[in-house]
Amino acid sequence: MGMSKGTPDSHWFEELANSNETLFYILRVRPDVAFEYVNDAVEKLIGWTPAEAMADAGAVLGVVDARHAARLAAALELPPGTEATVELIWQHRNGNPVYGRTFIRSRQREDGSVVLEGATRDVTQLHQVEAELHQSEQRYRLLVENAWDVVWTTAVDCSLIYVSPAIERLRGVTVEETMTQSLEQFYPPDSADSIRTYFRRALAAAKNGTELPPFRLEHEFFHKNGSKVAAEMQVIPHLDENGHVIEILGVTRDITERKVFEAELRRLAVTDPVTGVWNRRHGEDLLAADLSAAHADGQLLSLLMLDVDNFKAINDTRGHQSGDRVLVEIGRRLVAVCRDTDMVARWGGEEFVILLRDCALPAGVQIAENIRATIADTPFIDAGVVTVSIGVAEAAGHDDLTSWVARADEALYEAKGSGRNTVRAGLAS
Repeated sequence: MGMSKGTPDSHWFEELANSNETLFYILRVRPDVAFEYVNDAVEKLIGWTPAEAMADAGAVLGVVDARHAARLAAALELPPGTEATVELIWQHRNGNPVYGRTFIRSRQREDGSVVLEGATRDVTQLHQVEAELHQSEQRYRLLVENAWDVVWTTAVDCSLIYVSPAIERLRGVTVEETMTQSLEQFYPPDSADSIRTYFRRALAAAKNGTELPPFRLEHEFFHKNGSKVAAEMQVIPHLDENGHVIEILGVTRDITERKVFEAELRRLAVTDPVTGVWNRRHGEDLLAADLSAAHADGQLLSLLMLDVDNFKAINDTRGHQSGDRVLVEIGRRLVAVCRDTDMVARWGGEEFVILLRDCALPAGVQIAENIRATIADTPFIDAGVVTVSIGVAEAAGHDDLTSWVARADEALYEAKGSGRNTVRAGLAS
């Protein structure tokens, strides 16, 4: 069903974020501007504690260099559903400027509020290196030999002329070994084909005296240990005074961490932050897609709507943290009980939905009963015995998502009206 078993809770992710030098944050930008989450890295980045940032988002944003005010304003107005990478200069409390590179995505919630979820890295050192590269050739050589990124040059026929020592850190292969390797030993087939195509164009440009534009590509290359490393390569043709291509200059940067950050932001966009199962928005997307496919191919689908009985009493008597832990445990049990082909999503509050693929109503009712028993028969550490009520509805040929969910919800309402801790089926009219 697309979810790993034993999903870690949100506390684990918070500990992971706070152990990282990258600043992770969630900034609400509509209807008001306020941080909803910021990790400990904010203090190292700009000298503000997380508590100070949470208390006054306006003051934190106010330390952005005035020259980047337009960039900041554009980032705050990023349309929901879009992503951007933006660089801003921040003023640290110690008076020093800090260059931050931020990957952000904008998301609109069901209540209409809009949040920016982002990860910011301190790239001050990178900016300093880039500035110094414009100085003398001797200093240029010194910096290249010690740069974190791989700097290289090739002839227009793709033969390697120079590669910086950073290649050994990225690939585990020495400069000497690299100089003897073929393109196929360096890159997987897809990446090698893209690079080979560019060099064919470069060779044609060199022969014809035509201009060749710069080239930027995200690709993979082989590490000596057999793994693949994600990288970004920027290629700039070196032209002579007549505009002819004489060699190719390139910089290759390891973007493995960035890819991890992007994957984590994508995960946060589709999962519930408390339980780790799919959130409602992504759950609705999956339900709609499966229902549309079922209308076309006749696949049987059953939907379970589950509600935790007397959940308000758990929150009121034991506290909201205990209530959250109950929800986390219920999510874990649902994932454990369901098949790999099923889908579990938190619908909101104490409600969950489970999509059962290739499952008719009788089998769906039986699975729902197994879920009910699994939850009721094993007491919860934070709440003792917890029960759930479940409504089951099989998708009918005339159903759209609204009518299908409504039928499962009506069956759930009937189950709760029958004394709770029970399962009821909603029949298609």
